[in-house]
Amino acid sequence: MSHLVHLTVLLLVGILCLGVTSAKPHEEINRDHAAELANECKAETGATDEDVEQLMSHDLPERHEAKCLRACVMKKLQIMDESGKLNKEHAIELVKVMSKHDAEKEDAPAEVVAKCEAIETPEDHCDAAFAYEECIYEQMKEHGLELEEH
Repeated sequence: MSHLVHLTVLLLVGILCLGVTSAKPHEEINRDHAAELANECKAETGATDEDVEQLMSHDLPERHEAKCLRACVMKKLQIMDESGKLNKEHAIELVKVMSKHDAEKEDAPAEVVAKCEAIETPEDHCDAAFAYEECIYEQMKEHGLELEEH
């Protein structure tokens, strides 16, 4: 399984666990909810059922619309703003949720996001979302943060 695609699903699950979506209070947020959000984005991006399936099964996106699906989900989860830039606060929380708790690396999530916030991304938000995912994963690895299995 690709680490990048695993990261994508962790992005979905991690942020959903934070409750930053439009979920009602006390509504259980789980993989089904992540799939529901991806399906909402499918209609908005022209993605296919196969693109949603790839996202949910940890497969790399093969089509531009699949990258757009990721961008849409990131925007709905407020990881990426409407101008295609990372939302620092939400991205830091995401990295905290995605990584195993390590008190010795308390500052690492902010450092990860600072590096990724500074990268040059394509103007196309779909490609930018993919670039941010790659950066977050690479920086987590560089900072010794292990991905939490959800």
